[in-house]
Amino acid sequence: MHSCHQTTLLPMAERQDYWKGVIGSTYFDMALRFNQQERFFGQLWRWEVPPFSISFLSSSPTCYQRLKQHIHQHEDHHYLITIPEQSEVSFSQDRRSVRCRPGAFILERSDKPYEFEYGRDNSLWVLRVPGSLLRSRLRLPERYLFAEFDRSQGLGAVFFDYFRSITNQVAYLDDQQTAVLLRQLIELFSLAVEGDERAIASEDSSLRQVHVQRVEQYIRQHIRSSQLSPESIAHACGISVRYLHKLFEGAELSVGQWIKEIRLQSALADIRQPGGRRTLADIAYKWGFNDQAHFCRCFKTRFGITPKQARQEG
Repeated sequence: MHSCHQTTLLPMAERQDYWKGVIGSTYFDMALRFNQQERFFGQLWRWEVPPFSISFLSSSPTCYQRLKQHIHQHEDHHYLITIPEQSEVSFSQDRRSVRCRPGAFILERSDKPYEFEYGRDNSLWVLRVPGSLLRSRLRLPERYLFAEFDRSQGLGAVFFDYFRSITNQVAYLDDQQTAVLLRQLIELFSLAVEGDERAIASEDSSLRQVHVQRVEQYIRQHIRSSQLSPESIAHACGISVRYLHKLFEGAELSVGQWIKEIRLQSALADIRQPGGRRTLADIAYKWGFNDQAHFCRCFKTRFGITPKQARQEG
């Protein structure tokens, strides 16, 4: 679904309230502060491709605040990949902050209070991704907050070029085709941020980080194997099972839960693949489920619908 919103034809006194409504319906509830109230303008184009949302907005200087009262515990929270085009933006959360200039991009999380601001007229692209989907590819996406990623070269440039090719052609694609391309885009995004040396540096010791990356890589490479288990992962990575579980301490998902999440998200993508001819049983076995009944129970528990219903919804 495509929509366009702009303040141009509205009286100046009505523009700010209108813009608050546009932002809330496009992303999520936020408080807004306008730096130039006497001359505010804003326009926003939005493409809704469940479970993703792409938007391009241009506006006067604005501060967006995600407050505690805006955050609801049972929501499937989102991450925003923000790509400024015209001027610098800043993102602050948990007493940490990052500035992002045109020619770069940043990652933001919505399940904690934050402040996002630009002090000059700006235009920016925003890709909204469900947290559960991103975490199925990046175990701890929060490791990549507060880093500015270069989109002028390397994998960052590949990610951005692919993103722009999707936005240029989205009007000629149906939702199923676009959703498949956006899932591939998330893979490129993940490769880009994982390969950035500044993002790899973290509060963890270098040795711990090496183990985390090795474990995550092994899991992704063997995710289709029904034999994948904490014991097999620990053995392959040369660590103890106890230390493997310790690497996942503090994360939202345990190692077993993360494996299941990757498998279920991958199965969902296959089920909704346009023109897909695989049977549901084939898809279940492809992603490491030996028992189709168990797969169906896990799928319905996770997504609220059966695999058959997911295929019918397409």
